[in-house]
Amino acid sequence: MAGAAIGPFLAVTLSAIGFWIKSITTQRNDRKEFLRRIEISITRSLDDTFKAREKLRFFVSRLRSLMAEIRAVTEHNNFSLDTINYPSMRDIYRDIDIPNFKVKSYYLHNKLLWVDAGIKETNETILAFKSDFAELQRKNELHVILMQQNRTPNPPQQRADYAYNIECFANAVDEFISTSMAQGIEFMTQIKIYNDKMRGRKGFWFLWRHEGTKFKYFRNKAGQKTFARNLDSMDRIDKTIQFDVTNAINKAEERLTRLAQ
Repeated sequence: MAGAAIGPFLAVTLSAIGFWIKSITTQRNDRKEFLRRIEISITRSLDDTFKAREKLRFFVSRLRSLMAEIRAVTEHNNFSLDTINYPSMRDIYRDIDIPNFKVKSYYLHNKLLWVDAGIKETNETILAFKSDFAELQRKNELHVILMQQNRTPNPPQQRADYAYNIECFANAVDEFISTSMAQGIEFMTQIKIYNDKMRGRKGFWFLWRHEGTKFKYFRNKAGQKTFARNLDSMDRIDKTIQFDVTNAINKAEERLTRLAQ
C-alpha cells in the first residue's frame, strides 16, 4: 500500500521539479535574448542619434552663415528672402518592445524607460524644428510683402528682423543639441556599458554587486532600503561606470572626427 502511494507522489514531485527547472531555463534564455536585443537596439539608436546631431550641427553652421550674409548687406533698398534647406532627417531608431523587457535590473529597466521616452521626444522635436523653420520663412516672406505694400518700406529693418529670427532659431537648435541630445547619448551609453557587463562571464556577480540585497549585511531594514531600489542607487551606479561611459563617448567622438576628415 505504501509503495503504491509513494509511486504517484514521486511522479508528481519529479514532474513539478522538471517544470520548475524548465521554467528557470526558459526565463534565463529569455533574459539573454532581451539583453542581446538591448545591445542591438541601443547601438542603432546611438548611431542614429550621432548622425542626427551632426546634421543639425551642420544646419546650424549654415544658418549662422546665412545670418552673417544678411547682416553684411548694405544696400538700402534690398529685401532678403535668402534661405537654406532643412536637412533630410530620419527618425532615431526606437524599439517599442524594450520597456517591457524583464532583465532583473532596476537600473537597466529605469534607464531604458527614460531613453525610450527621450528618443520619442527627440524625434518629435526634430520634426517640429522642420515645421518651425518653414514657418519662419513664411513669416519673413509675408513681412516683405507687407513692407512692399507700405508707402515707406524699410528693407534694413526687414533684414535685421530676419537675421535676428534666424539667430534665435539657431540658438534654440544649438541648445537642444548641447542639452537634450547630449543627455540622450550619455543615457544610451550608460545602458550599453551596463548591458555589456551583465552579458559578460561575470554578469551575475556584477549585477549582484551593484543591485543585489540578498546575503548582504545590513544593521537594520532602513539600511537595506537605502541600499536597494531607489534613485540614490541609480546615481551610485552612474558614478561606478562613469569612467567607462566617458571613455566610450570619447571614442565615438574621435571616430566621428576621423570619418569627417
